[in-house]
Amino acid sequence: MTERGRDLRMYLPVYAIVLAVYIFAGWQSASFFTWNNNVNLFGRVTPLILAGLAQTVVILTGGIDLSVGSMISVASVTAASLPYVDTPANLVLWVLVPPLVGLAMGAINGLLIAAWPFPPFIVTLASSSIYLGVALYILREPGGEVSLDATLVSSGKIYGIPIPLLLMLAAVAAAYLLLSRTRFGRSIYALGGNETLAIQSGIRPGRVKFFVYSLSGLFSGLAGAYLSAWMFAGDPLGGEPYVMNSIAVAVIGGSSLMGGRGGVPGVIGGAYIFYLINNILNLLGINPFYQYIAKGVILIAALAVSAPDLLRRLGLERRREQ
Repeated sequence: MTERGRDLRMYLPVYAIVLAVYIFAGWQSASFFTWNNNVNLFGRVTPLILAGLAQTVVILTGGIDLSVGSMISVASVTAASLPYVDTPANLVLWVLVPPLVGLAMGAINGLLIAAWPFPPFIVTLASSSIYLGVALYILREPGGEVSLDATLVSSGKIYGIPIPLLLMLAAVAAAYLLLSRTRFGRSIYALGGNETLAIQSGIRPGRVKFFVYSLSGLFSGLAGAYLSAWMFAGDPLGGEPYVMNSIAVAVIGGSSLMGGRGGVPGVIGGAYIFYLINNILNLLGINPFYQYIAKGVILIAALAVSAPDLLRRLGLERRREQ
């Protein structure tokens, strides 16, 4: 099967489900198909897509990043705590500082995972707690202030095109080109497919993991900055829901938790499925408390989709050990 055929087989079901869920949501509410509602949808789903990209690049190596939510929170409260509000200087700081903060936090994760034989699950679980403490130290409760120019990123338009849509497409395109058109991207897939063979091919796993977790931090920082613009403030706990949600989006989008299979084109579809289902639950008047159950069911279903690949890969590893 050609590469294009594999991509079609992987992503076509995702977007078929998006279309089905989208039509069902429109059937529940006629206003759902309006342009204004879809502009609002672009705005709300963008941080989830950025978080999904952060998680996807890590999952492709066979790892996982449980600190995505806390990194988003730190970036959010940092963005809302910058000086010189409503001046050009604040806007420049807002564009640069939160992503760089996210990059630094991701680099710390990557350094620990690359330098010592610590499982990514344990490292990012520990760093998640530390980063959450940092976020609460900066802001103990939602607050701070964001320049009006920065908030236009989440609600403005360029030539009639919503800025969140442009940001979403730019981030996905950049990640796609990195993974599919560069040696670094091929190294990520090779490492996730079989680390032993990757090492024998001359790939340095520690270096790849360092840059992958740094990239996860960068995308998380972008998501945090965007959230601060969307909410007009920072929230030290605002990123926590994105931990489970980002994993679900990555897996629903076609990435295998064993690594080496998947990519970013399915992230948009995975994010839309996840968000549209939440939207439908709201339209149906489902109690918000029960929506957590629905999210858990969605995640289990997503894991079930990757289970055949997971079992196959585990079986191959056991045969190699024997």
